[in-house]
Amino acid sequence: MLKQAKFTAITLALVFGLAGCESNEIKEEFRIAEIKPLNSTKEVELVWRETAGAGVDNYFSNLTPAAIDNVVFAANRDGEVVAFDENSGDEIWSTDVRVNPPTLWDALTFTTVKPEKLSGGITAAYKNLYIGTENGDVLALSQETGEVLWRTEVKGEVVAAPSAGEGWIAVTTAAGYVAALHPDTGEIRWQIATDVPALSLRGTSSPTIAGGGVLVGTATGKLSVIILERGIPAWEQAIGTVQGSTELEKLIDADSKPVINGTTVYSIAYNGNLAALDMMSGRVLWKREYSSYRNLAMDSGVLYLTDAKGNVIAVDAASGIEKWTSSELYNRRLTQPVVYKDTIVVGDYEGYFHFFDKTTGQIVSRFKFADYDRSVFWWFVNWFNFDEEGAYAQPVVAGDMLIIQTRDGKVSALRLP
Repeated sequence: MLKQAKFTAITLALVFGLAGCESNEIKEEFRIAEIKPLNSTKEVELVWRETAGAGVDNYFSNLTPAAIDNVVFAANRDGEVVAFDENSGDEIWSTDVRVNPPTLWDALTFTTVKPEKLSGGITAAYKNLYIGTENGDVLALSQETGEVLWRTEVKGEVVAAPSAGEGWIAVTTAAGYVAALHPDTGEIRWQIATDVPALSLRGTSSPTIAGGGVLVGTATGKLSVIILERGIPAWEQAIGTVQGSTELEKLIDADSKPVINGTTVYSIAYNGNLAALDMMSGRVLWKREYSSYRNLAMDSGVLYLTDAKGNVIAVDAASGIEKWTSSELYNRRLTQPVVYKDTIVVGDYEGYFHFFDKTTGQIVSRFKFADYDRSVFWWFVNWFNFDEEGAYAQPVVAGDMLIIQTRDGKVSALRLP
């Protein structure tokens, strides 16, 4: 009996010990890193701050500012698109792309006008702006005036930015379609379907046009190349492979925009891999186990990524060897990384923007809008909006400045010395 009692006690101790370990692992899985005090070596200057309407609220969105020819373009989910002077932030023009935009009478009678649901873009090319919508439309606007030039319906929501190249526009949809459109008329040259599993992430890969092909990641974890001239698939290669047993573990979407350097293309998948492939044949040059649904950034032979857990990582593009990794922003829902001067910049869900040294991976500066300039009225109208200043899309480099847009629609220009 004594031996049995000892065995039972030991067994219970092991069970509770393992349960405790599992509980700790679960806690670690959902832990959100706290912002630690930082002795900044570089001070961030706020150059100007304006607004592009009501922003995107808490909806999923890939609306990102675009900067070209000293003009910054920004949009909100409802349908407003605004052009700002890059240096001063002064408004150049503003337009509402809805077919029936709100009128003064609507405002006076508190009438709600349906939003356009802008969600993918802005892409600036061919002297136009291209934006996708959750309603399945692709819109083109004049960069000079903001006039809506054309509107074309495609098969499915356009939640990734359209891409421009070789005289065409390419878009992907949440329904799995890839389409090529004429940039001046919106005429669809071709539209083909890719496989979409029963369960996938909210989002799609923004295509890349290069070498006569449209390169795009798919919801089945593959990198696919479609011949631009004819809309015929050339090759596809698996980036992610299903390894788990649960539905969440089976998600292997390749939602990252393919990055091209010479004859090599780089892609990454959720629950999958970061891979380098030969662009002509699809042959895998190297693969490394990383998981992400954000776009990659590349500079001077180094790939930068934010993985699904909020780690910021630098990888040698030629070999796939990791150069550095930072776990200081674990689970802080980071944007994709952006190369700005000698730093890598990411935003997080609380509206902090973190500047990493490109070489060492150390955080050298941080920026968040101060509360001192907020009025009592501002606090009242934003009382229930938890993510009002959260970062949701990558910053954009404009000259020597960094343009950021937060969920509340604020558009700001920052500068590092």
